[in-house]
Amino acid sequence: RSRLSKTFTAMLDDLVTPKVTPIKDPASRGGASAKRKRSLEAGDDATANLPPEVVALQPLAVIDHSAKVADAFFKSLDGETGGSVRVGPDDLQRLLMRVGEFTTKAGGSAANTARGLAHGFDVRTALLGAVGQDEWGKLFVSSMKRSGVDTSLLAVKGEKSYTGRCVCLVDKTGQRTMRPSLEDAIRLQPEEVLAEQLNGVQWVVVNGYSYYGPGLMEATVAAARRAGCKVAMHLASFEIVRKFREPMSKLLSSGEIHAVFANEDEARELVGGGDASSDSIEHDTKIEAALGKLAEWCEIAVVTLGDKGCVAMRGTERVEQKAFKGFAVEDTTGAGDLFSSGFMYGLLRNSSLQRCCELGCLSGAAVVQSMGAEISEEGWTWVHAHMHEGRAQALVRGSAAAVQRELLACYELIESIGRGVVYYGSARLKADNPHFVRSRELGKMVSQLLGTPTWTGGGPGMMEAASLGAMDAGKPVAGIRIEREAGTKVRSAAQSYLEPEKTAFCKFLSPRKVALVDAGVRKSADDRTAYVFLPGGLGTMDELFELFTLYQLHKLGTDHPVPVIIVNYEGFYDCLLKFVNTMQGHGTVGEGEYDQMVVKNTNEEVVEYLKEYYKL
Repeated sequence: RSRLSKTFTAMLDDLVTPKVTPIKDPASRGGASAKRKRSLEAGDDATANLPPEVVALQPLAVIDHSAKVADAFFKSLDGETGGSVRVGPDDLQRLLMRVGEFTTKAGGSAANTARGLAHGFDVRTALLGAVGQDEWGKLFVSSMKRSGVDTSLLAVKGEKSYTGRCVCLVDKTGQRTMRPSLEDAIRLQPEEVLAEQLNGVQWVVVNGYSYYGPGLMEATVAAARRAGCKVAMHLASFEIVRKFREPMSKLLSSGEIHAVFANEDEARELVGGGDASSDSIEHDTKIEAALGKLAEWCEIAVVTLGDKGCVAMRGTERVEQKAFKGFAVEDTTGAGDLFSSGFMYGLLRNSSLQRCCELGCLSGAAVVQSMGAEISEEGWTWVHAHMHEGRAQALVRGSAAAVQRELLACYELIESIGRGVVYYGSARLKADNPHFVRSRELGKMVSQLLGTPTWTGGGPGMMEAASLGAMDAGKPVAGIRIEREAGTKVRSAAQSYLEPEKTAFCKFLSPRKVALVDAGVRKSADDRTAYVFLPGGLGTMDELFELFTLYQLHKLGTDHPVPVIIVNYEGFYDCLLKFVNTMQGHGTVGEGEYDQMVVKNTNEEVVEYLKEYYKL
């Protein structure tokens, strides 16, 4: 690692070093094996019909084989430790035979960044490139799809084509040395890059490895310009900068690259190298000179400094961010790529330059804690847990952790009981009320028809009526209870009509609401669920309109629609239905946005509708 000057080190020392708990620490996992709920800084705006926000250029698909090796192993290799030297297929195979155990994952700088953006940050991301028809190519494509990356711009070429492979040798400090074998790999050609492929895209991500395909970098940047996209460029490695310094410098100085990422070795190489034994930035790494030069050429310039953090400039603004500490480094493969994922996410969400650097360092810190250039599910849980930690901890005072615990308990109960029919309604109505009597009969009739569990808020009134009806039919019943229902106090678990093992308790309203919606979700076409609204008050109206908002925004029922039934006993909901029509008349809701809502006046009508809906 290059040594930094005392001046520059002092600058970084003035910053607070972010201390974090390692991913593998059980205290940080908080039920990571359960469904992960991300907390992003912007709403989930991804829909199926929108173009990608980011397209990453992966000229040829690459499969990474990662292995831990002893220091003595590097003595038998040509090239510098920490660098990248191309080898032939036979050499790659011999390397794998020598290293012993290794892990295999889809790799490549652009693919790593794209996977991080799509899977970790829910950014609409696509790969532009080529992949072979061999088994490695199939592995690459399936891995990208599984991570949520759009592969429609990946060309599968040739009847007998080959996918690139790379051996990633990792030393005891986590530093990686690359040996790619790409000479027989199928690759994207310049004439295959079209501006139409980039229409509506905000950023195109390219890296220095593209220079190995003559004309490909220039063709991609030209296509991005015609499509109105910004371009972010990774310098790739110091060998790439050394080999292609002239065309790279020409492109960077042309003004067509809007953001550039370099590590300290690439930055040093860009401005002509230096004496690695020196303690001066100006005479050793030349980070200051390189950062200044890159900032003159590009809108945003970033230099990553390994375990020191990063520095960045946008115009005259300059920021430094210390690296996150408090964990062991397992493998630095993909650290720069995932740094870019976090940084680009910040740019896309209009974050400050400081926040972009923070998100980049956080993502980079997550990937180095395990082997390979992919952040695990536990790792992403760790990232999102820390994204807001410093900002929100003074406000939440532990409530966020309590909400998480309650939500996980609800999910566990739903998975053990099974999804089914969810009933909503007033907690105030007593057993002698006609609505109570009808609701109990309905609960029995629907349970006998569908045979699925009955879910409610576990309270009295309409919730109790529907539950007792399902019990009359001998079907499973469960509830997610709140400490206090409107107009009453929830009875203790010992007094409840629900069995304790079929009950979850919530102090907070949000996990209860989310869980009750989840209890009615259809996971497959064979599932028989429904949301049924009995006569109710403000809470029932809140839950009804939340459901329809989820439908309106395509957050619910997109794969398998769920019927939503308003039970209009004695015209109870007539005024509400009139109000819905009024909203449509004023144009505040669109026609068809309430198509999933049906109104039935009697129990017999409800049962007949469900028979027809599920073809029973």
